Amino acid sequence: MRDLLDLLKLYEAPSNNLPNVDEIEAFKKIIAGKIKQLPDDDNTAKALREIEDLLKHVNAGGKMGIINGELASINDPTVDAAQKELARYIMSIDMTPADRDQLFTLWRNNKLVKIDQLLGHGKKNFSEIITGYKTNPAIRELSNELMRISALGQGKGEFGLSVMSKSINKQEGKGDLNISGRPIEVKTTDGGAGRFTDQEVRPGAGFDQAARQLNAFIKQYQPNLAKSGANLDGLIGFYEVLKTNPDLKEDAAALLGMINNVIQNIFEGEDISKIIKAIERGDVNGAKQEYAKANFNYYMSKKKDEGVLYISLVKDPIMSVFFKDADELADSGLRLHAGTTYITSTSDVRLPYPQIEIVDTTGGAGAGDGSANTVDPAALSNQDLDAVSTGGLRGPGAKKARAPVEPDFDEKTTGRRKR
Repeated sequence: MRDLLDLLKLYEAPSNNLPNVDEIEAFKKIIAGKIKQLPDDDNTAKALREIEDLLKHVNAGGKMGIINGELASINDPTVDAAQKELARYIMSIDMTPADRDQLFTLWRNNKLVKIDQLLGHGKKNFSEIITGYKTNPAIRELSNELMRISALGQGKGEFGLSVMSKSINKQEGKGDLNISGRPIEVKTTDGGAGRFTDQEVRPGAGFDQAARQLNAFIKQYQPNLAKSGANLDGLIGFYEVLKTNPDLKEDAAALLGMINNVIQNIFEGEDISKIIKAIERGDVNGAKQEYAKANFNYYMSKKKDEGVLYISLVKDPIMSVFFKDADELADSGLRLHAGTTYITSTSDVRLPYPQIEIVDTTGGAGAGDGSANTVDPAALSNQDLDAVSTGGLRGPGAKKARAPVEPDFDEKTTGRRKR
């Protein structure tokens, strides 16, 4: 079969030296003989369809010529700019002529991406968004491939959508996508969740001083504080330790005030009262959930986008959801989930804005509703508090904070004068 295809390729490119009649007749006999020798199976049927396709496009410059011609016919500037790369990806896909024709017909007529589904309410996957995704293997494979490519100054997800639809283009300036005239922010996860931060989204002017003040307070109890600073989980545990010790309630109140000051500077102008209330009651999940919401609101306040299109490439099929706020996300059975949050990091100002992914809403304990997952101070260990520092609490004040006896508030023990 490969010999037969090779013979055809000798004649598929245009040439000024056309074969004479005798050569053509001899060639037809060779083809007929080869075909008669083929077994009657699926592989033969597939090969014959490929032969038929090559013969139909005998002057198109071979398979690559066919693909380039189809790409040019789409008449989309984004496709034109990426034509060389697109042709290479398409050439690598094993597709039938029928599947290829359907792919390019939909693509050319701007019907590959269903915009109403892409920006519709609720969680969607690509079998609902991409026409032919479930029935045409070539469309499915190409869609999955294009969504994982960063090119033309666009990230994963952005490039794929802008290539597959004439109605989706890169925004002018610093924005992500313009989808049917609507400015849309895109957040794509492919293994690791993204952060809602960039050059425009940074802490307020008072953050550095507030963070250093909080770090200095923590170092009285943990001298070897990590360079990344304290993270939210550990600070909630630390606050619980201080709060439940009758002799350290003033320190607990001071700690909470400094945490409030730091977070207010991280989300300048946002209402952070729900975060602080969750910290006060020792609700780790509730605090992280409210922190994620505040992070999202703060991010969107700096943007001119209508909403966020979240795309998860780790799902199969690829999953996406479009939302304008946390409540709209919750209506879709989803919620924001914040990763480790280093609220006092001054060396890397991205760290106060954690990696955030979209997860399914779950009921009961740990759902982030403030009803569960509170810290039990009696069960805390150094390992539980490693968010304050990777080595646990070791300072002179920390030993007394965990001791069952009343602490001795002399200067030697605490490092501070008695108040």
